Amino acid sequence: MHPPGRQPIRQAAHAAVLELLNATESGRGYPDRLTGELFRKTSFSDAEKAAITETLYGILRHRARLDHIIEHSSRAVPAALPPRALNILRLAAYQALFGLASQAGIINSTVALSARDRNLGGFLKRTVEAVFRNRDSVRFPDREIAPLEFISLYHSHPAWIVGKWLHELGDAEAVESLCSANNLAPPLTIRANPHRTTVRNLRKLLLDEGYPSAPLEFSPYGIAVEKKDGIFKTHAFARGLFEVQDEGSQLITMLCGAKSGELVIDACAGNGGKSLFLSGLMGNRGTVLASDLHAAKLGNLRRRAARGGASNISTADVTALMEYTSKADCVLIDAPCSGMGVFRRNPDSKWRLREEDISELGAKQHDLLHRYSRLVKPGGRLVYATCTISRDENENTVERFLAEKPEFSLIPAIEINASLFRDFTDSRGYFRSFPHIHGTDGFFGAVMKRQAHDVR
Repeated sequence: MHPPGRQPIRQAAHAAVLELLNATESGRGYPDRLTGELFRKTSFSDAEKAAITETLYGILRHRARLDHIIEHSSRAVPAALPPRALNILRLAAYQALFGLASQAGIINSTVALSARDRNLGGFLKRTVEAVFRNRDSVRFPDREIAPLEFISLYHSHPAWIVGKWLHELGDAEAVESLCSANNLAPPLTIRANPHRTTVRNLRKLLLDEGYPSAPLEFSPYGIAVEKKDGIFKTHAFARGLFEVQDEGSQLITMLCGAKSGELVIDACAGNGGKSLFLSGLMGNRGTVLASDLHAAKLGNLRRRAARGGASNISTADVTALMEYTSKADCVLIDAPCSGMGVFRRNPDSKWRLREEDISELGAKQHDLLHRYSRLVKPGGRLVYATCTISRDENENTVERFLAEKPEFSLIPAIEINASLFRDFTDSRGYFRSFPHIHGTDGFFGAVMKRQAHDVR
């Protein structure tokens, strides 16, 4: 269970992966929070922490493929197994397919992990042995004849999501590429804080602290850092020189076209990554008004703003926003969504998401657009964004809104910044980023302008 270049780790780390997987699969928590809690309470080495995280996320990314191999290389029926026993097999199968540990080591680990499952211990050992014997001969559905079934199993995405993307993207090869990209570990991308530094200076300072980096392909403010361990313990972070932010999220923020002196409202600010960047783009001149339903997130935003020198950010609860009706130069609605664009960061979410969630989210997004569009002043901009790849939550939601609110019209993303958004503007003018095309998270954005005089 050790990635390339790392030494074998203790059995305790294997047991930790199993318990984290059990907790995630049973809905007791999200993997990032569960691993964070575990590492605060235990004394794992940095190498062990990295191996635990990589293995846990790897199993979640490739779960359907692992289950298919377990079922078709042995007599095991995954659906009939107790959850803990199935997760022991998934751990072993993942190591057999993607790890460097020996067959003997993996089998010994399986025996140790199944010690308390006396009735299943022998069965689990024999199943893992069968996986090793037959893993390379397991067949998957034919890619050409049954693309939905093949992509769903081989690239480990729920069939209903694959079917949705086949219908909406209309290209099986593109859907397969998307699902394959979702199973790659994303890079650590950070954004230089314009209040405190430049990309060039930040890269030099991080290199001095042992963190080599490279500029991002599209965002002029972003860099990719080669290693993650300890990045938040650097002097550069303590001085507020950077924030972690995906390149797609950086581009969505720049899609707002925020200018010095404007009033920009971030209506669904969350922990405030986009609010902080908006402040930097505006040079601390004007006002960024950030709002969210969760007061704790706004508290976190205020702490981050203080560290980063973003002095033009104010926070307000959602009820107070209505005081700004028809006053904002720009309103950003980073809407709650299904998160289909960030599966590579949150692989567990693809297994939790239900098809019926999409319509429920669409209704909420429609309401948010109508509520917060009132804040845009005549001549101002409304930016609707999601981190999902779902027509129901994206194009359909915007087009319905535009049909109901004729005083708003769509501005093609490329008109905001031709050089920056040339590669991200689709034929209808929407911003679209994709993991398999751009190497970013999957984002959607629509810029709408309110006419100077409302249509009667």
